[in-house]
Amino acid sequence: MNNHFLANNLKNGVLLVALLLTLPFTLTSYATSPVVTHGNSHADKKVAEHAGEHEDDHTDEHAETQGDEHGEEGHIEISAEMMKTVGITCQTANPGEIKQRLTLYGTLTTEPSSVSQVRARFAGMITKLTVNVGDKVKKGQLIAEIESNNSLMRYSVYAAISGMVTKRNANPGELANQQVLVTIEDHQKLWLELQVFATQQSKVAIGQSVSISREQQFTDSAISQLLPSSKNSPFIIARVPLDNTQGNWFAGNLLKGAVVINKKSVPLVIDNHAIQVMKGKKVIFIKNDHGFEVREVSLGLSDGQFSQVLSGLNQGESYGVKNSYLLKAELEKSSAAHHH
Repeated sequence: MNNHFLANNLKNGVLLVALLLTLPFTLTSYATSPVVTHGNSHADKKVAEHAGEHEDDHTDEHAETQGDEHGEEGHIEISAEMMKTVGITCQTANPGEIKQRLTLYGTLTTEPSSVSQVRARFAGMITKLTVNVGDKVKKGQLIAEIESNNSLMRYSVYAAISGMVTKRNANPGELANQQVLVTIEDHQKLWLELQVFATQQSKVAIGQSVSISREQQFTDSAISQLLPSSKNSPFIIARVPLDNTQGNWFAGNLLKGAVVINKKSVPLVIDNHAIQVMKGKKVIFIKNDHGFEVREVSLGLSDGQFSQVLSGLNQGESYGVKNSYLLKAELEKSSAAHHH
């Protein structure tokens, strides 16, 4: 009876050891139990040794898992597809120029040769008027038909230029005399007339580059003409041509023109959209094979659009620019999760 009881206990003990060796979490808990630590047998010592080995393995595995989850500190893994989805773009670090700019303001106007006021050649009754305000017309397109008072013959009036009808001053059945029937304006090329005050005039010259902006619209041009304004005005006019073939600008718009009045070449520049602030330090995100790594930078001269890089970035390296704040947010989120 005793022999049978011992045999069963020995069998159960072997099964328990085998089970514990295959379950790291259970083994760790078991190894710290008084049942094991109080044993003096050779078998108990073996169990404790195995428990220590598996506890170390589990600790290493857990640490590795934590590292995989949050990534190496200061690094963010992101695929090219995800970058495209969230709109993160990159630029390559290169030498460049830091530009000193003078901000001026002015209004968009049309070129005089791009405005046509359509009139009847001979006085008479308007029998047809084919266009309305807002219509786009082509040069040579029929605008109106007039019945002459003298000959009682009908004649046609055609558009002298291509453009948009901005005014209509008559209707069929009315008498056409010397008044303007319709006004057509070609807005494919506009002029920005910037006001240059006396204290600014020595800094402004023909040929200087101008960055033109209004809200979220931007374009570049250069000063083409410097003209006097009316006698009572305290400023002169810097005229800047503006390509409007896409129709994004309108005559009468009040715009800002940043005139480049000086520039300095520097060994390395960075787009200011790339600069983020973390823990009071200016950082950028450098592109690598798996995503980005954060790096502190030291900056020099800046013109509001680009900044000189003194340290923290090498020529030829690629860095995140547009929507780089998303990388900052992800890094801060991962860092907070890691510390908790």
